[in-house]
Formats: sequence, structure tokens, C-alpha cells
Amino acid sequence: MRYSEKIAFWNRIKEMASDNIKLVSVNIEQAKHLDLVRAFLEKERPDVACLQEVYESDLKELGEYLGMERAFGQMNLMGRVTQTEPPFFPFGIGMLSLLPMKNVRHSYYRGSREAAEELVFNGSSQDFCHLLLYASIKKGESVFPICSTHFVWAPNGEANEYQRNDLQSLLGILKTIPEIVLCGDFNAPRGKEIFDTLAKYYKDNIPKHYVTSIDVNLHRDGEKMRGKPLMIDGLFTTPSYQCSNVRLQDGISDHIAIVSEIQRV
Repeated sequence: MRYSEKIAFWNRIKEMASDNIKLVSVNIEQAKHLDLVRAFLEKERPDVACLQEVYESDLKELGEYLGMERAFGQMNLMGRVTQTEPPFFPFGIGMLSLLPMKNVRHSYYRGSREAAEELVFNGSSQDFCHLLLYASIKKGESVFPICSTHFVWAPNGEANEYQRNDLQSLLGILKTIPEIVLCGDFNAPRGKEIFDTLAKYYKDNIPKHYVTSIDVNLHRDGEKMRGKPLMIDGLFTTPSYQCSNVRLQDGISDHIAIVSEIQRV
């Protein structure tokens, strides 16, 4: 074992001995970047990974490859080669964990679990059910209530009635959870109405020097988005949880991944 590998090995042992967890959150853009996603997760070895825009079958494969438990929240049925053409497969958000996941909950704030299992994508941004995927993760003496979501899209990053209505429904669910770590793709830029409303209730942990979470080199409209303030992915916490070493990692998908250590305080 090379010296650098020994250092990495013992650093990981030290991390595992603490009650901190390492979390990543990233929109993986369907099945377009699976090799990059797999390599990223294998390198980072997070305790918990929250994925948006994931097929249930890909979540299963990633979980088995990495030796992680999994939970899936379906948003609709979508084609793999062409999104609007059959065969259609369960599609939505997922959570992977090296630690046991308890009390897994699927709380829909648009549609329902039953509706999501029947909803076939036909090309509209409204062809999705939306949910908060929740799991209680325990490490040592600390319990981490991890929540993830993929919020409804709105054109040009401007709030519309769909987003406003869904936000009220989402906040209603969140208020039933006293302490949380909330992450995901919120489809709403920091500095605008939806993101900033969430930031009134929960701490925004993305360092201010990051101005976008869109990877312009991998996004289909990357050149149009270059230089624009589009921090649409988020990591929010209540006072009992503290994020440290928060960073954004590009080169994985059309969204930039959030990486953070989380400690109960």
C-alpha cells in the first residue's frame, strides 16, 4: 500500500470512528452519466448519498455495487432511451446509505405514491409527482434525520403558482419534523423567492462564494447558463445539525454535487 493510500485509509478509519457523517447530494440526470456518478461515489465513499433524477433500477445497481442500503421515491414512469417512449421505468429520487436506514418515509406534497406509480411522462414539467424522502440514519450515539427532494421546475428560475403552492405543501410536511438535514434539487435559484423562503426557516449551508450548481460543461444548455447565478441545489439544516467542509464538485452530471460533513451539536 502506497503512503498516500495509507493516509487515506487511516483518515477514513478516523472518520468512521466519529459520530459525524459524510453526505453527498446530486441530480444525476437520468442514466446519462452513470459511469461518472459511480466513480464519484466510489471515490468519496459518503455515509449517505441523495440522488435526484434516478431510475429505480440504477439506484439498485449503485447500492449493490457500493454495498449501501437504498430507499427510492417514485415521481413517475419514464423511458430510458427516449423519455417519452416505452418501455417506461420507475423514476424519481433515491437515498443510499452505508449506515442502517430507519423510519423511511415517502411524504408527497404533489400527487401521491399511487399516482406516481401510474403517471407516464409525456414531456411536460408537470408530469411528476413530488415528495420528501426521509430516513433516520444512526451513527454511534447520533441520529441524523436526512430529507431529500426534487422540487417542481419553473422556467427562467422565476417562481410561479405551481412552485408557490408546492412550497406551502412542502413546508407543511417539514414542520412536522422538528430537526432535519434537507438536501436536493430545488429548481429555484438562491436569491429568488422559493430558495430564500426556505432559507428563512432553515440554515443555508452552501458557501456564498459558490454562485451556481449547474455544470455548464455537462448541461445541454451550459453555454446559455455560463456566468448566471443558478445555485438551485441546496443543503439546509435546523440548529441541532452543523455542516462543515462543504464543497461543490463538478464533472459528475449536469448538476454539481454537494459534499458535506454533518455533525449533531
